[in-house]
Amino acid sequence: MKTSRVPTKRVMTMTRLFDAPRKLVWEAFTRPEHMIHWMASKEWTTPSAEIELRPGGTFNIEMRPHEGGEGFFFGGTYDEIVEPELIVMLIGDGRVMRATLEDAAGKTRFTLSWEMAMDEALERQGYTEILDKLTAYLRDRRKGEREIVITRVFDAPREAVFQAWTTAEGFRQWFGPKRATVTVAEFDSRTGGAFAFSTRFDDGDGTDYWSRGTFREVVAPRRIVLTLTGNAPDGRAVDTEITVTLLDRGAKTLMLLHHTDKNPSLREAFIGGWSDGLDKLTAYLAKR
Repeated sequence: MKTSRVPTKRVMTMTRLFDAPRKLVWEAFTRPEHMIHWMASKEWTTPSAEIELRPGGTFNIEMRPHEGGEGFFFGGTYDEIVEPELIVMLIGDGRVMRATLEDAAGKTRFTLSWEMAMDEALERQGYTEILDKLTAYLRDRRKGEREIVITRVFDAPREAVFQAWTTAEGFRQWFGPKRATVTVAEFDSRTGGAFAFSTRFDDGDGTDYWSRGTFREVVAPRRIVLTLTGNAPDGRAVDTEITVTLLDRGAKTLMLLHHTDKNPSLREAFIGGWSDGLDKLTAYLAKR
């Protein structure tokens, strides 16, 4: 039987109780499309993550300041993996880090222990901020719902992309599939504000399909969380949550989008719709 490595140097341990099932926490901690949303302290971002999740496999996580500047890579090797309850990692300089996940009646008790390399106060602050971001990220996820995860880089400043998402005039220029046009849009783009818009399909019968929603969170110019309800043209109900994160990349913007809908039959339609819409957004931003 394999004996798990145990930290032997100065060790710090933190425990969090996440209001999310263990499977979801495991995925958030081990899959790069999730890690890029939270695996950095408050003033830092995670533009990319390469994960080879197996004993002996490597991880390499890019970290950069929010407002640009020189970053670094946090890398190492997976020493032991027991899904979904234990991960032991050897950080690049040889230090040991252990993560344990315990089921707690539908929630997850998460414990992280690691050998410290810096001042204790700095390490405590940094990892507290990371776990705070993971807490917020898990809160955005719909339990048991399948996600659509999309990443795009726009050749436009972050403020322009944010305005295209949060103003009626900007939204009308790009939202929806290629054959659709947003004919009317009304926006109150603040936290708790409502919005509504109508969509008409070029090959349809001229009917306007209305959708309505609420901005659950608006943090200019970097984060938007919204809900959206309505009906697809074939009558299927739409009940969607969307989280948009905008990261500054100099003159460009990295957009991270998470989408869930309670009607799984709409998944493929939404994937195609987002692809078309974001292509239109790219073209719209290029003209500005």
